[in-house]
Amino acid sequence: MFSDNHIDDVISGVAKAVIELSFDRVREFANKFKNKELAFIQEKSVIELVREQYYSGESKFYGKYIEDKYLLLLVRLGLTLRKLESDKNRLNNLRDKIFSEYEVKGLHVCYFVQNGILNRYIGILIESIKSEDELKDKILFILNNIEKHILFVNSMDKSNLIIKRAMSITASHSPSVFIISGTGSASKLVKECSEKIVNFMNDYELEKVSGWDKEILFFKRKIPQNK
Repeated sequence: MFSDNHIDDVISGVAKAVIELSFDRVREFANKFKNKELAFIQEKSVIELVREQYYSGESKFYGKYIEDKYLLLLVRLGLTLRKLESDKNRLNNLRDKIFSEYEVKGLHVCYFVQNGILNRYIGILIESIKSEDELKDKILFILNNIEKHILFVNSMDKSNLIIKRAMSITASHSPSVFIISGTGSASKLVKECSEKIVNFMNDYELEKVSGWDKEILFFKRKIPQNK
């Protein structure tokens, strides 16, 4: 005859085994999902680099405020592009794969993260938001409407076209924060246009982020003054 204690031990052991098996299956399912969503990259070493971003401090921070899995994946791909900046061939290859899979909008979300713009944008938001829910909503809004808030300058663009596009975006959408970003050779174009753009952005104040291969202009809408 088994004692009650022995039966309890058996039941406890079975329950523990079921729980552990369940965890293993959850992990297995999660890994399969990650494999599927990253399969388009094809290059194993780059896939592993993307997976590393799932556990980075920056990714975990964004994960608190970005619940949309599609957008969060693009954010992590943006972090991966940043990691690959010293390896131009792999950088360009991943960029091309992202463009093929997620088109221009998806690539622009990745650029938004890669160039550190999302970091500074959140910093600007924190200066005026009243709750975490409001912060979540505003981050989600800009990621879903990236073309209404930021102009990515290409090295092949012309100065007059950059100015016209900046005027068009701000006139059509009146963003609270409007951003112009140029990296590499495009950074020189942004510098050349900046004074003319500032002249018609009377309702905004300018904050610059400059580097040897980067020029990013943050135009923050001024708070209207009571008269």
